[in-house]
Amino acid sequence: MSQKKPGKKKEFTPPMYKMVFVVWIDSCEPSDNAEVEMHEIPTPQVIQQIGLLVRDEEKYITVAGAYKPELKTMDYVITIPKFAITSMHYIGGV
Repeated sequence: MSQKKPGKKKEFTPPMYKMVFVVWIDSCEPSDNAEVEMHEIPTPQVIQQIGLLVRDEEKYITVAGAYKPELKTMDYVITIPKFAITSMHYIGGV
């Protein structure tokens, strides 16, 4: 069995993006979207999104679920129109 060599601990790097909790309204359609009866028509969905605020533009925000600093890439990215946002709160401090 190999043993890990004691190494130098990496220094904590604070995130370069603010973390946010966003509540927003999303459209919704039935999974089977043919011959839909009135009682099967869905209502819009309330979404609770937590992530890194990577863009804050006049008409939309973009939130990422993960950031890979070594690759300088993001994962699980979604852009949300501001008219759909019912609330947004910053989490922690940057």
